[in-house]
Amino acid sequence: MGRVMGIDFGDKRLGIAISDPTATVAGNPSVLHVKDQQQAISEIAKIAEEEGIDEIVVGFPLSLSGVEGPQAGRVKEFASALSKACGITVALWDERFSTAEAERLLLPLAKKTRRQKEKRDLIAAVLILQSYLDRRTRRERGDCAHPV
Repeated sequence: MGRVMGIDFGDKRLGIAISDPTATVAGNPSVLHVKDQQQAISEIAKIAEEEGIDEIVVGFPLSLSGVEGPQAGRVKEFASALSKACGITVALWDERFSTAEAERLLLPLAKKTRRQKEKRDLIAAVLILQSYLDRRTRRERGDCAHPV
């Protein structure tokens, strides 16, 4: 089992997190500024190759009731194109609470600046990846009845 990359998808900014070599802990967050989807895919593919990524997980926007959000179609398209470009599995992962949790963690810092939004994207990427890794570990141990 190799490293896993988590992505908090956005049209102009993507939060990225990368797991440790054992795919247990999410970390190494960064924000990728892009002009379009093609640039995002190209830059992520390069990072994936450099970091030895075996799997990518992209936050998937669902409403609280579990219905696909307005950006779901773009995320599916992005994930499919990314999988083809990288030649590795790209999974979609429920991100319902990642952005809200990231904003809650940043609340003490108050102001909504560009830097604040970048920090939110960093934290959201780590939360998406860590929740995915935790669920996968529980499933592999037989501790989780629900598949990912």
